[in-house]
Amino acid sequence: MKTIKTIKLTKTEVTYLLKKENLLPFNRKITQKHAMSILESISAYGVLKLPVVARLGYKNNILAIADGQHTITGIETIMRKKDVIECIVVDCKTKKEVVDLIARLNTTAKSWGNQDFLDAWIKFGADNEHYSKYELIHNRLEQSKISLANILSIFVKKDGSFKKGNINFVDNPVHANLVYKLAKHFVLNYKTSAFPLVGVITFVQSHPNFEDSDIESFILRANRYFNSENKYPKGREEMKSLLETINDSNDLEFSKMVND
Repeated sequence: MKTIKTIKLTKTEVTYLLKKENLLPFNRKITQKHAMSILESISAYGVLKLPVVARLGYKNNILAIADGQHTITGIETIMRKKDVIECIVVDCKTKKEVVDLIARLNTTAKSWGNQDFLDAWIKFGADNEHYSKYELIHNRLEQSKISLANILSIFVKKDGSFKKGNINFVDNPVHANLVYKLAKHFVLNYKTSAFPLVGVITFVQSHPNFEDSDIESFILRANRYFNSENKYPKGREEMKSLLETINDSNDLEFSKMVND
C-alpha cells in the first residue's frame, strides 16, 4: 500500500488553485451553496475528510485540486493569511492518471453519476485511445433524448469499464444500433419515458436475430398502433409484453388490436 503524503497549503496557494483557469476541466463545477453547506459541517465537526490535490508531472509539477474542491472553497472564505489547510497530495505523471484518480475518488464516494464520468472522459480528449467510443455515446445521447442510463444499457458492457476510461462495447454493436434505432423512434415520436423505454430496449435485445428490415417493419406497425389512441403502457414489463404481441400477431390479429 502506498504511503499517503500530505501537503499544507496557505491561503494564497488555495486562492490560486481555486481560480477558474487552474481548476481541472474533468471535475465538476463548484457551487457556492454546496461549499457553504460543507463549511457549516466543518464548523461543527472539523475537517473529517482531507481534500486531495494532484501534482501534475506533465505540467511542470504544478498542483491542482482532484477532490474536495467544495471543502477547499468553503474553508478559503474563512482562512487568514497565517492559516494553512492540510491536503493529501498524489503524484500524477499523465493526464490519464489524473482522470483515473478523480474517477476512483468519486466512485468510492458515490458522488459522481454516469454523466459526470462521460463529461470527464470527453473533456480528457483524444489522448485517450477510447475517446471515439465516448464521443459516440455522447452523440447518441444528444441525438436521441434517451437517458444516459438507457444509452449505456444498449451499447456498453456492464463491467465498470465506462467509468474507468477503457469503455467496452457489447459484443454485437450492429444489433445494438438496431436497439438504439427503435428506442430513439419511441422517444422522439411517442415521447416514451425512461421506465417503459426499458421495455422497448429489452424487447429488441431479446431478439438477437432482428435485422434492419425487421425494425423498419415493426416501426410501421408501432406507428399504426400508437397513433390510434390505444392505451400506452407505463411499465417496462407491460411495454415489452405489448411489443411482443404486436410483433407476433399476424395481419388480421394486428388489425383487430388496432381497432379494439
